[in-house]
Amino acid sequence: MSKRLPREMGHNERLAEFSAAVEAQNDLDVALVELVRCAIDLLTRITGSEFVHRQTLLGVEDLEDTNWGEALKLDENIPYRTWPVWWLLHDLSAYAHYGIDLGAREHEAEDQVAARLQDLIERAEKFLALCPLQEWLGADRSPQLERTVRLARNRWELDHDRPVEPEALAWFGNVKMSRMQNMLSGKDAVFHREHGFVPAQEAKTWLETRTSFFPSIWRRAHFVESSAKQAPVFVPQSWDGSIFHPSLERHSGFTIGKEGGELQVPTFWEALRKLQEMPIPTWRRPGPDDRWDIVQGVSWTRVNRTELMSGAGSEAEPGPPTEASENDGA
Repeated sequence: MSKRLPREMGHNERLAEFSAAVEAQNDLDVALVELVRCAIDLLTRITGSEFVHRQTLLGVEDLEDTNWGEALKLDENIPYRTWPVWWLLHDLSAYAHYGIDLGAREHEAEDQVAARLQDLIERAEKFLALCPLQEWLGADRSPQLERTVRLARNRWELDHDRPVEPEALAWFGNVKMSRMQNMLSGKDAVFHREHGFVPAQEAKTWLETRTSFFPSIWRRAHFVESSAKQAPVFVPQSWDGSIFHPSLERHSGFTIGKEGGELQVPTFWEALRKLQEMPIPTWRRPGPDDRWDIVQGVSWTRVNRTELMSGAGSEAEPGPPTEASENDGA
């Protein structure tokens, strides 16, 4: 049976394609780690300290002489996939390249999904604007980081019937920029420019002929778990081996944060992202006496997304820490 075309794929099929691509490609990961390395070097120059809290910032030690590109390929203990900005770009990439929203839930209103996607795009653009990519990574840097953010913005414009950049349209249609320039000029031009941009309807009509393009389906296709291959998820693990999981939801959602500063978060994925932003992830869970106790994470552990969402192991009694811990010192 032949493989279905991108335009024929539903949410879960696209999610499987995206997850496989995340595991196979690490250009975004390398760029992020290089930016962190340069930022640490700058802090070292400013403060005069050789340490600059490397362990606090990264959760690992002795990285001064490490080749960071190779470390990403060989050392799974580098917890870059727990960094909030990694998750920001991870979710943004799913939208930019596959037209889906990883956070969408069944029965969620379209305006809620749209607001989340718009927030992803705006936060990613602000992050990119702060990064001195040319100065730190050089002209030979991988274009994946900048391309992902630009594709997300242009998909958003296209989804709202607004003109798009010719270069982004070439990426969407998987053609070289030289060919796109030919389609924009001459008496046989396929497109007309609007202040340097391609009108949305012309872009959409052309993209319908491109077999590699994934039309956006976020308005109608929400997340439904399947047995398709999923990207692993990193969740905080407490001293006794128990983890933060979806079954901890109560009528008001998930309770996270230290006592006196606790937050009620409605969804698991939003709660997980907020835990990743905390110096010490802290959440409430039921204790032996059925009281909801506060517990702190001491490490991050990798779990299978399908098993996590199905609740496998979530009702198990707390036990000793497992060998799956990704680092000691969340």
